[in-house]
Amino acid sequence: MFTPSLDRRIKRTALGITGTLLAAALVTYFGMHNRVTDVGYRPQQPVPFSHKLHVGELGIKCLYCHAGVERSAHSPIPTVSTCMGCHLVIKAESPRLALVREAYETGKPLEWRRVHKLPDYVHFNHARHIRAGIDCASCHGPVERMGVVSQVSPLSMGWCLDCHRNPERHIIPAREISGIFTATATSSVVQLAESRPVTNPPYGLWQTPVPAQAIPGVPTPKLPGRGPESCSACHY
Repeated sequence: MFTPSLDRRIKRTALGITGTLLAAALVTYFGMHNRVTDVGYRPQQPVPFSHKLHVGELGIKCLYCHAGVERSAHSPIPTVSTCMGCHLVIKAESPRLALVREAYETGKPLEWRRVHKLPDYVHFNHARHIRAGIDCASCHGPVERMGVVSQVSPLSMGWCLDCHRNPERHIIPAREISGIFTATATSSVVQLAESRPVTNPPYGLWQTPVPAQAIPGVPTPKLPGRGPESCSACHY
């Protein structure tokens, strides 16, 4: 019915269309599906710690347990001694705290299950974002209302870039409950610093002015502005 050359062209065309559709399906799945981006991931921890109770009801600030995050690239897991600072007295005999007491007495750390994790080839600096007065909830969601912490943001490259390009639509200013620069960052409205491109034409790298230090011992905060879009900002 078809000549050999026409038959080969039809097969190549069909193979090309099939390959394109398969590639598009894989890109869509691995780039957007919640099972891949981990939105909604909520592992059970070895100790049933409730952020809703400790933060939402008792008012313990985020930086009390995650101490030093305004100076560190990584957000530290609370130490057992931080927990026992309260629980040596409060609910000291609770069976739910048996593993915490054991870790405190033996010096063996608790093996908490990580909720938020970026690929090894991505570098995210917590201190840089916190010094910009960006509240924890901007990325982690309303943790103070979570009995068990879950991941609410995809943490994908597109999600990060969208915030860098449109910070006023995504950033939650530092709240008192977070403990982030509450002496200077109490406004409920995002105050954007004037951003200017580093190069002309701009290639995604922007600068914002840094005000003088106002809090002794704490790195200088700055107002959030447009974040960098250059590859080397996160991949290096």
